[in-house]
Amino acid sequence: MKKYWRSLNELQGNLKVDSEPEFSITGIPEDEVKGTGQTNRRDFLKLLGFGVGYATLAASCETPVNKAIPYLIKPDEITPGIANHYASTFFDGNDYCSIVVKTREGRPIKLEGNQLSSLTQGGTTARVQASVLNLYDSARYKNATKAGADIKWEDADKEIVAELLSIAEKGEKIVIFSSTVISPSTKRLFADFIEKFPTTQVVYYDAVSASAILDANKKTFGKRVLSDYRFDKAELIVGFNADFLGNWISPIEFTKQYSAKRKLEKTNPGMSKHVQFESTMTLTGSNADYRIPVKPSDEGALLIELYNKLAAKAGKETLSGGNAIVNVATLADELWANKGKSLVVCGTNDVNNQYIVNAINELLENYGKTIDLNSPLLHKQSKDSEVKAIVDEMNAGKVSAMFFYNVNPAYDYPETDKFVEGMKKVGLTVSFASAKDETSKLSKYSLPDNNYLESWSDAEPKTGFYSLGQPTIQKLFDTRQAQDSFLKFISVDKDYYAYLQNFWETEIYPKQTAL
Repeated sequence: MKKYWRSLNELQGNLKVDSEPEFSITGIPEDEVKGTGQTNRRDFLKLLGFGVGYATLAASCETPVNKAIPYLIKPDEITPGIANHYASTFFDGNDYCSIVVKTREGRPIKLEGNQLSSLTQGGTTARVQASVLNLYDSARYKNATKAGADIKWEDADKEIVAELLSIAEKGEKIVIFSSTVISPSTKRLFADFIEKFPTTQVVYYDAVSASAILDANKKTFGKRVLSDYRFDKAELIVGFNADFLGNWISPIEFTKQYSAKRKLEKTNPGMSKHVQFESTMTLTGSNADYRIPVKPSDEGALLIELYNKLAAKAGKETLSGGNAIVNVATLADELWANKGKSLVVCGTNDVNNQYIVNAINELLENYGKTIDLNSPLLHKQSKDSEVKAIVDEMNAGKVSAMFFYNVNPAYDYPETDKFVEGMKKVGLTVSFASAKDETSKLSKYSLPDNNYLESWSDAEPKTGFYSLGQPTIQKLFDTRQAQDSFLKFISVDKDYYAYLQNFWETEIYPKQTAL
């Protein structure tokens, strides 16, 4: 059973702070606190006069002098009081966003979407906006630790490399347990790590998985990819528990596409129609033309019923089990009238439901029009069966080393207790979490990653679409980018910035087409 805390003080065991009154009572007479005082108007005015006089006296005291030291040679791009802006990239394993970082005197203070991005088109979310606060989080790790005690980076590297060499020599398994990585240079770095330690396996784990969509596409089309949905090309959108404006796959991109078809303009005289089936109210459902509440247990029958109505029109064989409580005959007629101009999406992580959705979109001839399989999205690449297999191997004592990158499975894995027990059987565990979490607390080493605003990065959120991220502030603490740690482990004598430059020069630039 998960345990929750009402405050950070309660989490840290400092219950005394929470037990104290919100406002200090120091200096107030005891009888006034207890409500038994007999203070009259004259005494009150005396105390008030004394307080005002004391405040005036304190204000007249000389305040410390803080000197502003000017630049000896001022950089041309910096003017005190004038903000600077830097283009960068945000990706936290869920949201991808091309951003512009506003900095003042060398400190990031505000994020906005990059209007020049052809993918996110200046869009952003509350999560992206709030991410700047993580940079200044006082709970961040200040340095590397081993079993909770501080350790020098050089010593940690030496010990970890020695253990890795010993594990590799014995032919034992090493696992990089990571959220989906969309950085092409980081993927190459993982490949270099595998070349150095051949018993390594990279396992992608997404707490909110899209594995069912990938598996259904593999079954339907022979390739395990995440379709690129084009809401801006659909005249009729039907969603089943897919909050594509809030949390589903690529909400920033989808929101821009969706809104483009929901504005009545001279160039867009028609407006798309949106029907949403969902079990709880979502941002997407609140924007739909028709929102129909359905229980999760009824979704499968509803999809089968919709498929059967369309299959009958197409002269195809129908499926059994379609006893839906909602009449979808009219919806089927509208979808059929919008063949090639409709889009049906489902956010449920159920392979059977996703397979039926694929069949519906095939009947409606949506592939190649409102759904693109040739330039798939690369956001969610985890495979649930693979993650489960690794957890089983951990519990069987078949994994000797694990690196946790941008994940916290000790908290959000469905079978948390099983995962935690498995971690105890892994000899070498390394977490790159920037702040304490359930997984880093159980790890032998914590090698805190830089904040993304302190780091170089690249991204490929969609096949063939690339972006770069750059640091906008010097490191605040003695942390190190996770990619630099992996370079240390494979004894590469360069930092990640140089590695990134070389990768782009040799791999990305040659792919460019002439303008």
